[in-house]
Amino acid sequence: MGKSKEGYQTTKKEYWAYCIFFLGQNLLWGFAGYIETFLTDIGIAAATAAAILIIPKLWDAVNDVLFGYIVDRYTFKNGQKFIPWIRVGVSALGITTVALFAIPESMPSTGKVVWFLIAYILFDAAYTIQDTPVFALTTVMTSNVTERTSIIAGGKLWAMVGGTVATVIIPLVRPRLGWLTSCIVFVVVSVILMIPLLFFSKERHTEAAKAQENPGFREMLKYLRHNRYLIVALIAMLLLGLSSVEQKMAIYMGRICLGREDMATLIAGGVALSVILVSALVPVLARKWDKFNVLCVGLVFAIVMDVASFFVGYGSVAGALVMVMLKCTGLGFWQVIIYMLIADTVEYGTYKSGTRAAGITFSLQCFVAKLKNALIGSIVLFSLSRIGFVEGENAAQPEGVADGVWKLFNLLPAAGFLVAVLILIFFFKLRTGDVQTMSKYNNGEISREEAEKELAGRFGKAAEK
Repeated sequence: MGKSKEGYQTTKKEYWAYCIFFLGQNLLWGFAGYIETFLTDIGIAAATAAAILIIPKLWDAVNDVLFGYIVDRYTFKNGQKFIPWIRVGVSALGITTVALFAIPESMPSTGKVVWFLIAYILFDAAYTIQDTPVFALTTVMTSNVTERTSIIAGGKLWAMVGGTVATVIIPLVRPRLGWLTSCIVFVVVSVILMIPLLFFSKERHTEAAKAQENPGFREMLKYLRHNRYLIVALIAMLLLGLSSVEQKMAIYMGRICLGREDMATLIAGGVALSVILVSALVPVLARKWDKFNVLCVGLVFAIVMDVASFFVGYGSVAGALVMVMLKCTGLGFWQVIIYMLIADTVEYGTYKSGTRAAGITFSLQCFVAKLKNALIGSIVLFSLSRIGFVEGENAAQPEGVADGVWKLFNLLPAAGFLVAVLILIFFFKLRTGDVQTMSKYNNGEISREEAEKELAGRFGKAAEK
């Protein structure tokens, strides 16, 4: 990665700063992912916790899209559109994460719920302020689609490392330090890792791209109306996310199925090894085959392993861990490649509408990411309540709960992945070569006639500039 590669525009410092940013961000996000366990540990009933996790999403539907509109409409005096927002978001995210895990256990239930709702809404807003611009940043770091794919893959690989390291470490340190102290440690480390991006990354706006930026409300609506592949990718992302219950279930699996909370570390370790290996392999595979095909094959393999894992069962710890590693390959494929596909839709939307609205695109991505995380938590908690789960950190669980947890852990991913892969196969037609052609036209490197000829009319006429 760097200027030594023909056609590449970023430096090694930029690439690694981008990757390390996601390492820090997802250490913090991984910690925040235990919010369901935290809520039940401080005495909030599972059904109540499930309900209050959904409420802030009503605000997100407005907040995320509004922020995407602001990002697209506003350019700072230094010519940047994204990096200044990331600076603000990093600081706010650290503060609001601590507030989220500072709820006193001795507080009455109503007070806990009110505290949580306020802190969670602020946390969500802070996450949007840094997450939407950091993904949009890739669209102006370089106009080379292959390079952009490599940058996104690197970022998502280190995001996986951050998330899985958090998942492995938290069950070990949390019982010793408690929720709040553990949270503060994670926040400090995370913010330090995110800082280099603020100094080393650059925005490269070509003159042709500038002419398409800062769209008005009507132009944004036109962009969305012409960007059907964005909608397909977001639907697939939501389905895949709602089906990926493994990380949410790790502590419950350790406590209930395997008998000890620290066994969650072994489960998380199996998930981590599988996801990191697959994430590292994705860029290599994407250079040989189209990334869309790599994604579909990876998802089909994961579906088969989910079903096999269910029948193997959890009687043998070693056997269960092997199956967890195999079934979780799907996480590595979709959590890297789906973000590449969404970035590709920016070029498609610009090509069809003549308007570049990366802010709106990635704010919708951010909204879906947060929605799936909130809903998956609610799905897990509602499912636990339906099978007789008893809240409380050291509560004894009734007979049959362990089997129900194992069933949820394996068959929900299989069903969701199957629906998602069918949607992608039938409705998502963009491929890497098509997107590179669109990027060349959007950046003024080729004419409209040349672009339409290369695409052989498969995407209709390009918007006139």
